[in-house]
Amino acid sequence: MQNEKKNEETAVVLKAVTGAVKKAVSEAMTEQKRQERQKALYNTRKLMESYIEMQTFLHNAISEEREVQNTAFFVFGGENAKLDSIRKSKMKTAMMIANIDRAMEELKREHEQKGTAYKFEAFRMHYVDGIAYEEITETLNCGKNSPSAWSKLILKQMSVKLFGINGIDRF
Repeated sequence: MQNEKKNEETAVVLKAVTGAVKKAVSEAMTEQKRQERQKALYNTRKLMESYIEMQTFLHNAISEEREVQNTAFFVFGGENAKLDSIRKSKMKTAMMIANIDRAMEELKREHEQKGTAYKFEAFRMHYVDGIAYEEITETLNCGKNSPSAWSKLILKQMSVKLFGINGIDRF
């Protein structure tokens, strides 16, 4: 009888511990997914904030001997001299720019179809043209917080187009 009672108590404790562990694991997984989504949104914002500089890098970075006009380089440079790290960086940057441009084209079309092209235009003006929100407000004749709110909306949409399911806010 006493063994049965101990076994019942052990079973109750085991069930409670198992439930607590399942709940903790579930919460940890949910938190991890939330952090991944936040990271994707953060990365999207950082990419867009750096868009102009990345474009400049692509046009100005020297990675091949034929791109150099400097006489000192020809003294020290060998045949087909290259900076592989710069070449790799240029390639990664070019690929990301291509993905960003593709995503922006898709978003532009989607917003034109919805009749909300002005939202995309505010986003483009800010991140691609480097125009301050205050000036966008005057250009688009809208409320002072609207360009920022619209840009945040477009960033969320772009995050999904760049990072897939990790970019979805609530999944």
